[in-house]
Amino acid sequence: MAASIDQLRAFIMVAETGHLARAAHRLNVSKSSLSASIQKLEGLLGVSLFERHTRGCKLSTAGQAMLDSAHRMVQEWSRIETGAADFQKFRRGRLSVAAPADQCALLLPPLLRDFQTEHPEVRVELHDVAEQEVHELVRTGFADLGVTSQTEMRNELIATPLYTDEYILVLPPKHHLTKHKQVEWKQLASEPIIGPVKGNPVRQLLDDTLAENGISLSYAYEVSLPWTMVGLVREYFGVAVLTTAVLPLIRLNKLEARPLVSPSVARTLVLIKAQGRKLDPLATSFSKRLLQMERNNART
Repeated sequence: MAASIDQLRAFIMVAETGHLARAAHRLNVSKSSLSASIQKLEGLLGVSLFERHTRGCKLSTAGQAMLDSAHRMVQEWSRIETGAADFQKFRRGRLSVAAPADQCALLLPPLLRDFQTEHPEVRVELHDVAEQEVHELVRTGFADLGVTSQTEMRNELIATPLYTDEYILVLPPKHHLTKHKQVEWKQLASEPIIGPVKGNPVRQLLDDTLAENGISLSYAYEVSLPWTMVGLVREYFGVAVLTTAVLPLIRLNKLEARPLVSPSVARTLVLIKAQGRKLDPLATSFSKRLLQMERNNART
């Protein structure tokens, strides 16, 4: 018969306290029950683990030799118990993620596909909202995680960088700027610009950075969704300033994209969660997958 985990825990607790009564109190068992567990363990091992005296218990030479191994076995069993509990949570549950429309459409679906394949009984809620709303959904707990542009974070939110996303110019086919491999901002002075609405973090970062360099853009159309911007470019209403996140959409519509330079402008996408709110195993697993996916992308 093998020793039980409870017997090993009893052995460790008596070794730490040096006293049967104190160890029994910490384990919430009777002193007689604890003493019986120690005796059974000693019988199984064929050695005395303690030198008993009126004031308590002292580890024997054999007990000292076995204590580290007992610790490792109990710790390993605790990891197994935690893993089993997490597995039960993973089988069923809910995961809620908030992100802007372009991230919801282009970044998250491949990750969600793999996640749902592994956890088919988990309900995933994806909130495609304006960037400004992502913070609020995460702060209030309506969403477990959020993906958004890096801005000044509220104290109750924690942001982890994902990747850098550069601003690019989107052009219709045969536009005169397509002959350039890259376009300077000053070359857009006479162009009708299509871009995000005021207040959008993507727009705010761009405007602030350009203003520092004495540059301003003349917006002909200010819209909320990148799909609308791409549609307007496709119909020759102007040129759009977007980010590399929407390159798949640009290629799908057979439009041209050029880097914007002098200066080069980039934003950082971050993964956000609420400070002080512990993520459940589902959200923790998904956030690790997202961070790992971006690290892999950065290496390729």
